[in-house]
This record gives sequence, structure tokens and C-alpha cells, in this order.
Amino acid sequence: MAAAQSLVEEAQVDALLAGVIGLLRRFKLEPGLLADSVYADLHHNDIGLLTHLQPGDGRPVRVLASEFGAPDSTISSALDRLARRGLIRRVPSETDRRSVLVSLSAEGEVLADRLLQIQRDNCRAMLAALPADDRATLIRLAGVMVADAAE
Repeated sequence: MAAAQSLVEEAQVDALLAGVIGLLRRFKLEPGLLADSVYADLHHNDIGLLTHLQPGDGRPVRVLASEFGAPDSTISSALDRLARRGLIRRVPSETDRRSVLVSLSAEGEVLADRLLQIQRDNCRAMLAALPADDRATLIRLAGVMVADAAE
């Protein structure tokens, strides 16, 4: 990956940055998803966790941290914020007394559904702005960048 980074020109970096900033503004991507709502102050980590948890899902903090590639303490802080707002539940694991399972509360499920719908609408609008061939290219490149970041 280092070799690929050395080939990147600063003009390309500037152009991509301008494009990302433009996308964030135009499509109101996180954290703007909840502007003008009682959830406007949610941190982007909070939004990410809400949309990651599935209804009825009970995941240990350590698993969530691994899935997000974040320290347990970062995930725990986000979960604390979500718990204070009543958006998640923490339940002791029946199989591992040291572990706590995290799941969405009923209010958290409603908000997560709303967030996912907004995100899907944003993606639909972004793709609609492109010709079909460019849509496929954008999707492919996004997949490459996500896979590269996971390595």
C-alpha cells in the first residue's frame, strides 16, 4: 500500500477532499443526518453503532470494538451515551458472566431504522446523479477502499 500512496499527487488529494466535503454537505451525511432533531448532538460513533446493531442482536462490547476497529474504551463511551438516552440495552451474558451483551432498545430500533432509511436515501440520490457506468465504478471503488482499510 505504501507504493500506491507515493504515487498520489497533491492535486488529487485536494480534488478528493473537495469532493468528499461537497458530498457531506450536499447529502447531509453524518453528523448532519439528525440536524434539527432531538438527536442532533449524537456523535458519529453513536450513529455508527446504532445502525450497526440489528434488532434482537446481543453483542459483547469486545466484538463491537473489533467490528469497528476501535478500542473497547471508545465503544464503551459511545454505548454509555446511547444508554443514557435509552437507545440501547445492556444485558449480562448467560454464557459468560464477565460479558455484557448490547442490543437496541425499542426507541433505538426506531431511530436506527430512521437513520438507515436516511442513509439509503442519500445513497440513492448520489447514485441517481451518475450515469449507470459511473455508478458501478463508484460502488467498486468504494468496496476497494473499504477492503484496503480493513487490512
